[in-house]
Amino acid sequence: MKKITISFALARFVFLSCLALALLISALVSNQVVNVLNSEQDKVLLREINQINDNYHIFLDNRLTLLKEHSNFPIMVQTLMQPESNKGKIYDFMAGLRILGKNYRMSLLDFEGQLIHSTNPVLDINYKNNPWVKWILNNEEIDEQSLTKTSVIKINDDYYFSIAVAIVYNNSIEGILTTEIPIQDINEGLNSDLRLQGISIEIIQNEQPLITFGEVTDGEQKSIFWPELNLSLRFTLDKSTINSTLHSLMIQISLIIIFAIFITSFLAYLYGYRYFVKPLLSLSNAAEELDKGEQYQALTEDSKIKELSSLFLQFNHMVDQVKKRETDLKNSYAKLTQANDELKLSESQLVQSEKMASIGVLAAGVAHEINNPIGYVKSNLEVLSDYVDTLKEYEESISQDPILIDNSNSQYNNRKQELIEKHDITYLFQDIFPLIKSTIGGIDRVDEIVQSLKVFAREEQPDKSLIDINEGLDATLKIVWNELKYNCEVHVNLAKLPMTLAYPSKLNQVFMNLLINAGQSIEDKGDIYIRSFVKDNKILIEIEDTGCGIAQDTLSQIFTPFYTSKPVGTGTGLGLSISHNIIKQHNGEISVISDLNKGSCFTVAIPLIESQPTIMA
Repeated sequence: MKKITISFALARFVFLSCLALALLISALVSNQVVNVLNSEQDKVLLREINQINDNYHIFLDNRLTLLKEHSNFPIMVQTLMQPESNKGKIYDFMAGLRILGKNYRMSLLDFEGQLIHSTNPVLDINYKNNPWVKWILNNEEIDEQSLTKTSVIKINDDYYFSIAVAIVYNNSIEGILTTEIPIQDINEGLNSDLRLQGISIEIIQNEQPLITFGEVTDGEQKSIFWPELNLSLRFTLDKSTINSTLHSLMIQISLIIIFAIFITSFLAYLYGYRYFVKPLLSLSNAAEELDKGEQYQALTEDSKIKELSSLFLQFNHMVDQVKKRETDLKNSYAKLTQANDELKLSESQLVQSEKMASIGVLAAGVAHEINNPIGYVKSNLEVLSDYVDTLKEYEESISQDPILIDNSNSQYNNRKQELIEKHDITYLFQDIFPLIKSTIGGIDRVDEIVQSLKVFAREEQPDKSLIDINEGLDATLKIVWNELKYNCEVHVNLAKLPMTLAYPSKLNQVFMNLLINAGQSIEDKGDIYIRSFVKDNKILIEIEDTGCGIAQDTLSQIFTPFYTSKPVGTGTGLGLSISHNIIKQHNGEISVISDLNKGSCFTVAIPLIESQPTIMA
């Protein structure tokens, strides 16, 4: 796992905390700002929409007022009363009429809705069938509302506001004065370039758009209904501009916040390094010096951080205690080393004593084993001495016999044969060589027993060596053979074993103890089985006997020092205990399976170690 410094961790914590706090505050502030801006924008836009709506109403009201004034001119009533005689006058009069400087088409209709005169006859309008014309002419009530009518008409695929004013004479509607204003003129005078920024206006009738002012955009929509004209003004509000401005503002605020967070994190890093990392580094260096055993400099305890000052004080106190305990430990270690050396010496002396005691037990048998070959060596040498004396007599007889001296005598051969038969020379020459060979064999047997005894009796070396365990088994068996051969039949089955690191003399001591115990457990006649093999990376040695066996209640005590089941004076109780410790020194195991009156089987397991482990400097 990647390691980081405290100052970096503190700076990262401050950075993440400030970032989280900044994001939270930014979200709350942004939400509040957006809500306030949207609310204010809605208010402004609502005022603007109402202003535009009012301007549209004023536009139509102003033109209606002017049309009323035009209808009040006497020429209008005169023409309605006497249309034929006043045609010329009405032509000239209406040709000069203007509405706020605009030359809109104006038409004069009689009380039946028939056209009397129009300033723009090109536009073909059938007023008689228009519903609003019939509504004015058939209205029995003469008031302000019933004398005027504004509607929207379509002429040649173009839409117009049609404003009509009734001409009344003697409380009777005698005719109608109308004017057609192009619907797009309603947007004049609104300073469209400014007012229509971010707003599009649609004039809709019966869900059909008649005209649109401003750029068509997608956005929030608001509608105002004019029931008197069956029109709707639909305003589409484009908030992308203010949203873009708000987005730019939020980016600027975010950059400022991030910059402030980085500055704060850097200052936190410096603060953490100054007041946390440096003191802890000094503590780490002091601990490292203490670990290496170098000269230790006490830490200063004047840190501004109370906890660190207390920590340094406790550390200095701990170092003093550690030095004191280290001195005590060294003294104790020296004493323990001395005691351990003495214990090892005692153990070695005890093992050697037990070994010599075992040799003492075997001394009579070994002496008997040596006495047999020595006996027939002595007998063979005595016989050989007689043979030599006879050969000397034979040689003297030949050298002193006058007949043999003169070998030209005819009786030479006969005389020689008589001497050969007399001294039995032929037999001597036949028996002397087997005699010498048997003598050499006896000497080899004695040498083998002596060498095995030397190997067994020598003191153990301090280091393990590569050995063949089977060779140790063979040597030990030869030493204890005299104890076994009279009442035991030994069956040896030794598999080929790899060389392993061990203490050879100590293992031989174990084998001798087990073999002697096996032999002593057989009172009359019995068998001893010696097996060796490799299993699970261990060398196993089994020594099994058909002796008296071991009772189950005492089986767990056999490896206890000074415990013995033998009669008083025949055992020390140390053989199996020493064997158990020797096997433990080899990191091995010794176990036993025994049935009373049936026999026992001891198994020794030695780990297979084929090379000396390398000790790193």
